[in-house]
Amino acid sequence: MVVSDKEAIRLAATAVVLRDTPSGLEVLLLRRHEQLKVGGGHWVFPGGTVDPDDVADAQGDRMQAFRLAAVRETEEEAAINLAPEALQHISYWTTPAHMGRRFETAFFLADGQGMEVEVDGEEMDAHQWGAAADFVQSHCSGELALLPPTLVTLSELSQCSTVAQAKAFYAAREVPDIHPKVTDHQGVVCMLYGGDAGYCQLDPDAAGSRNRCYLDKGVWRYEFLAS
Repeated sequence: MVVSDKEAIRLAATAVVLRDTPSGLEVLLLRRHEQLKVGGGHWVFPGGTVDPDDVADAQGDRMQAFRLAAVRETEEEAAINLAPEALQHISYWTTPAHMGRRFETAFFLADGQGMEVEVDGEEMDAHQWGAAADFVQSHCSGELALLPPTLVTLSELSQCSTVAQAKAFYAAREVPDIHPKVTDHQGVVCMLYGGDAGYCQLDPDAAGSRNRCYLDKGVWRYEFLAS
């Protein structure tokens, strides 16, 4: 496990694996075993921490270490073999400062067309392919547990109909470095992201754009409204 030089934040990487189907774009989700300390029972993208071997093999290239970790973890968890050079970097997510275990995670888009999935049965105990919008709806109805980075990414992907559209969507924007700020809003937990009108002053009532998640009765809700 590799730790960054800022506040002992662990480095990690995630692969958002997509495929085209006759009914549209599908995304791969894996379910973390209930007994895991981090995200147990939640549906996630394949991924995990950057190991020393990833760093050594990357020969000083930090982004390559992230890519190698994403490839290795996806193979270990889902038996999918990805090419590091084919991964498209789409975001960074850093765990909020108040949380005990913190990660700086690089998210990558990956094309999983024609690949068969087999979960490891240890960290991950199930998998499913599905439309991003369907996963979001299942989460909002309480049927599918998602963490905010997964929910936000699925919400973005719900705008895309093909792998090519998803790649173009992310290529058209600067890769965001997301550092959530957590506050209370009307009695519920509110997690603000860059671009939200209330982000800089930590004011969820600020008028303007919205880019935030609410924890509403145990379910995260994502709200986005451009300025």
